[in-house]
Amino acid sequence: MHSILRIAVRHALRLSPRDPYSSIYCGIAAYSHYVGRDYEEAMRLSREGIRQRSDFVGAHRVLTAAAGMAGQLEVGRSALQELRRAQPNISLDWIASKIPIQQPAEMQHYLEGFRRSGLS
Repeated sequence: MHSILRIAVRHALRLSPRDPYSSIYCGIAAYSHYVGRDYEEAMRLSREGIRQRSDFVGAHRVLTAAAGMAGQLEVGRSALQELRRAQPNISLDWIASKIPIQQPAEMQHYLEGFRRSGLS
């Protein structure tokens, strides 16, 4: 499922690079790469989404978690600081209760990235 999503998003970005929703496409693709444990690509796509729309909290969240899982703790702490600016109420409890991740293992994987970046 995630590989099909990645291909579709890449195709959409190629066809319409100036689409006003391209930051969202980047965020979706970033999360898909995160789930696939390709943290470097998740960070790259998150940064692109943030470049296009600096207040895009979804991309800030994926960048924070991916940096934590990649062991890039300095990047993770910096990303967390930016995430807190964009979403002051962010916490592990908020993520666990508000982000619609259906599979418990995927939710734990996502939360672990935030923990490693310093979110409690």
